[in-house]
Amino acid sequence: MRTLRIFLVYAFFLELAYGLVLSIPCAASSADHVFRVGQNQEDTSFWTQLSDQLDFTMRTLVYGTYQDVARTTQNPENRFLQIPRYLGTLELRPDIAFSFRRLDLKAKPRMKLRWFAWEEGTREGDEDREDDWYVNEWLLRLRIVRSLYASYGRENLQWGPSYLFSPSNPFFQNNGRLNPIIEIPGMDFARLIWIPRMEWTISLIANTDEGRQEFNSLQFQKTYALKLDYSGHQGSAGLVLSHEEGGEDRIGAFGVWTASDTLLLYTDFNFSRGSHSLYPVPDETSPFNASMQSRNINSSSWKSTAVVGASHTLLSGPTLALEYLYNEAGYSDEQAELYYQLRKDANEAYTDIETPESLVLMTLGHTADPGIRFFRKNYGVLRVNQNNIQNVLNLSFSYIYNIDDNSGLLHSEMEFFVGNHARCFAIGCLYTGKDEEEFGDLLHSFLILGVEYTF
Repeated sequence: MRTLRIFLVYAFFLELAYGLVLSIPCAASSADHVFRVGQNQEDTSFWTQLSDQLDFTMRTLVYGTYQDVARTTQNPENRFLQIPRYLGTLELRPDIAFSFRRLDLKAKPRMKLRWFAWEEGTREGDEDREDDWYVNEWLLRLRIVRSLYASYGRENLQWGPSYLFSPSNPFFQNNGRLNPIIEIPGMDFARLIWIPRMEWTISLIANTDEGRQEFNSLQFQKTYALKLDYSGHQGSAGLVLSHEEGGEDRIGAFGVWTASDTLLLYTDFNFSRGSHSLYPVPDETSPFNASMQSRNINSSSWKSTAVVGASHTLLSGPTLALEYLYNEAGYSDEQAELYYQLRKDANEAYTDIETPESLVLMTLGHTADPGIRFFRKNYGVLRVNQNNIQNVLNLSFSYIYNIDDNSGLLHSEMEFFVGNHARCFAIGCLYTGKDEEEFGDLLHSFLILGVEYTF
């Protein structure tokens, strides 16, 4: 991967030098290079070409967040996770793109200023501020020949039609659709892309570094994938084969079919083995008689995760979508019972002593992030959205239901556009679960209100 990075940087400067040479007029033709008044002569100089290929967009966001913290065994009295009640955020999000001949450069530097306030837990009454300056995404891409591209950079690679998440994506568990205001941290990728025909794309992808992603309980592992995409008149499909170093193998696929002008059918699934995800297992060596372990890391059996869905647009305007998720890698009833008992025992040990021991902290850390996107096996989603109401308003409502433990999440979004450059937005979530249920063991609800201006 280091060789690829050096090659791309070298190619960029070589192409730049080549353009400079071509832009210098020779002595024999300098006399003919005369500007005539009244003649519409295009300036094709090198520097003009450079400026014409630069694209710059700036988004400024100001928003506030309210979080109603749940008091559960995962976060006893908000001492462990220390979730703030109020947050105020100012973000500058410039997007820079530059194309020259066979080269494309992109960068998304970011500035984020945040204010926090706590009303419960060990930091009750505290306030804090922080500033963060970083590049969330950047990319250097070279067109080697007409249909072959090589790139290296920090990206957020997303695909798939599902609202919940894309099981066929081996790199990102979160697609950002539950909270589109928050940007997903990018990771570092090297890619080789071949487009043999307009309908087909073949990609070799190497995830070389965690970038800005955080892996709390599990360590980052390099992942390599072969991705095949097809895009036709009535639908599209993809096949993804991937391998994680020292761990998981995956076979993933997704597809979208336009059944009619108003009906869309889709699916997204994978088969995986050798997962690093953590599961509760009986453990006589632990004071809690159980521990979180990667029990499937050496397993040769394949587990499936699949989303199937349908989207129908009514004549009156709204679009209705239904999804079902089967997650074989999720916890069974027995595993869930052991998981919550382990969490309860670790919570009691945490609250009984003034300085928690490392085992207690590690256990609560593992139960907070066991490395699986959804804890249980069966989920349903109902989504309703309508866009362009009077050309200024977008509305959407979603309900995610955990069929195994009967907890749920009610999610709503609103966008109101003011002119061509500004919009107001509101995002709200209400969790209906209890302590020993998935939706509701960290928050009861949250609300985000803000304004975005683009120029």
